[in-house]
Amino acid sequence: MSRRRAAGRVVVALVAVLGALALVAWRQSKARETMANLEDVVRELAVAGDEREELLRQLARLEGRTWVAAEAARRLGLRPPRDGEVVIPSGGDW
Repeated sequence: MSRRRAAGRVVVALVAVLGALALVAWRQSKARETMANLEDVVRELAVAGDEREELLRQLARLEGRTWVAAEAARRLGLRPPRDGEVVIPSGGDW
C-alpha cells in the first residue's frame, strides 16, 4: 500500500470521526434544548394548576350562602326572612 493511499484513508477516518463527534454534539445540544423546553412547560403547568386551585377556592367562596346573603343585602337591600315570614305550602293541590 502506498503512503498516499494510507494518508487518504487516515484523512477519511479523521473526517468520519470528526463528523460523528459533531453529530453527537449537535444531538446533545438539541436534547438539552428540548429538556429546557420541557422544564418550562412543566413549570407553566404547575402555575396553571395553582391558579386553577385558587379559582376553585374563590368560586366556592362566591357560591357560599354567607357571601350571597351579604351581597344580596348590600346590592339589593334584601335580608333573610324572619320565622313568621316563611310560609311552606302543604302538599295539596296548587
